[in-house]
Amino acid sequence: MKQRILLPILLLVAVIGTSCVSQHNVEKNYSEFRPDQVRLYLTMNDYQYLGDVTIDVEYKTYFGIFRKILTVNGEPYNPRFYHNTQISFGHKVKLGILKKALYKVPETYPNADYIMPASFNDIVEHMPAGRIHHKTMTLKVYQIAKKSVVEAEAKQKAAQQAFDQKNAALQAQVNTLQQELQATKQALEKAELEAQINARNNKSRR
Repeated sequence: MKQRILLPILLLVAVIGTSCVSQHNVEKNYSEFRPDQVRLYLTMNDYQYLGDVTIDVEYKTYFGIFRKILTVNGEPYNPRFYHNTQISFGHKVKLGILKKALYKVPETYPNADYIMPASFNDIVEHMPAGRIHHKTMTLKVYQIAKKSVVEAEAKQKAAQQAFDQKNAALQAQVNTLQQELQATKQALEKAELEAQINARNNKSRR
């Protein structure tokens, strides 16, 4: 009798113990430039193309309600050990279940600055009471070109040099005007002093 009671209890403890073992990783990567106040104007000439990344998820649906994920990026899916990566796209891009496969993008290109969805495909295999979906999406990955950064720094340096030269020229003009003003002031003081001396001499002669 005791064995009949202990056996279900031991099985329950074993199930609870195994269900407590889990792991997940959450990452965020905001690739789209949508500042609220500061605007950054970039063209495709400012980017360097790194390559394409294809992500895929295969899953089953039963009776149009139940869903079971089979593989993510070609690897068997374990709901207790998953990798969650968030990348912001436009409102028209609907990733759905493909979000679970996005981790492949930063793993392949960790220095990516701009990610653009290029194509989407959904292969559906019909089976009794359900379907098998194999969804894939190809994304183009770009990085800000180092050449653009160097050119921007060179332009900034040239603009600073031009500003410094213009400032130096204005300062030289100010110095010249100050010298002329000082010379004029001294000439006026000398003329006024001479006039006072002449006035005194004329008064004394009388």
